[in-house]
Amino acid sequence: MKFNWGTGIVIFFIFFAVSMISLVVATTRYPPQLMQKDYYALDLNYQERLEKKQNTAMLTALPIVDFDAAAKKIRVKFPEGMAAQSGTAKCYRSATTREDFSATIANTTLLNIPAEGLTAGRWHVELDWLAADGKKYFWETALVVN
Repeated sequence: MKFNWGTGIVIFFIFFAVSMISLVVATTRYPPQLMQKDYYALDLNYQERLEKKQNTAMLTALPIVDFDAAAKKIRVKFPEGMAAQSGTAKCYRSATTREDFSATIANTTLLNIPAEGLTAGRWHVELDWLAADGKKYFWETALVVN
């Protein structure tokens, strides 16, 4: 068989078509998810969240978040002398939105979030709370679950 321009062009187009088909198949295997489902609402309330972050920056100590592997729970300890009146603790993974969950904060200085069945890996914890002094706070951190 003699290799000429026509054969080269046909081989190139076949290679190109196979490459495009495999690219489409590879990109449709994973669902197009964002890190957070409600990012539009977060954008609309940006100024409020910014003020909460500024209040948190004024604290002398930040909350302590750690994972207790033996007890299978996430512990959140609020700064000394601060009791969280109300709020939410949102836990999410940046890899998927299917495993996101929230816990309610109510009159506590130490919050225990049950963590049975959590997938091992990096988790983000967002704390949004109202303190006894009437100020609102927001703080986020990363946590590794083993």
